[in-house]
Amino acid sequence: MLTSVNEFVPLLAKCGALKFGSFITKSGRVSPYFVNMGTICSGEEISFLSGCYAEIFEKHFAGKADNLFGPAYKGITLCATTALALHRGYGINVSFTYNRKEAKNHGESGVLVGDAYKEKKRIVIIEDVITAGTSIEETMQIMSEIPNAEVVGLIVAIDRKEKLGDGKSALQQIQEKYGIEAHSIATINDILKYAPEEHKESIKAYREKWGV
Repeated sequence: MLTSVNEFVPLLAKCGALKFGSFITKSGRVSPYFVNMGTICSGEEISFLSGCYAEIFEKHFAGKADNLFGPAYKGITLCATTALALHRGYGINVSFTYNRKEAKNHGESGVLVGDAYKEKKRIVIIEDVITAGTSIEETMQIMSEIPNAEVVGLIVAIDRKEKLGDGKSALQQIQEKYGIEAHSIATINDILKYAPEEHKESIKAYREKWGV
């Protein structure tokens, strides 16, 4: 299964998920690049992306986890297609779960859809991009309220590798705080290799200021 970084980053640029310029991130910083996984919207693109997640899972979590959790909204597609890619590509069968932003008060009530954790599950969270780790903290709060949910890992598409208040990146903080494994398909270093020449200096300057 060909799902290398050498193919992954150009795909992001091709489908408009990777942009260069000036953007305000969720953390409030003005970044010279921006990644929006929401632009991935074709069968070919999501097939490749889910294959990348599946490759990371197979390498680091095979036999260690049996459920994928995708935080709403982008994580919904990511966890479902990654579960499919694991089964088709590696013969690994895992369940998947995602959450609603608001709980339903009719039909199947609650905030979880998919595997509702009736039995204990070892969970890998599937996320898109991590900068400050805010969304991961929100997900960990959800998981902490579910008795049978044991988070063992996290896979993100892009690790921006930006330092926070203590000088560590969000990915480092998450690993240390919750004692879980965390891996990314690619990092800002991979993106820098493929950045247009006119944007490389601004990205390098940004990395010098905020990078770890």
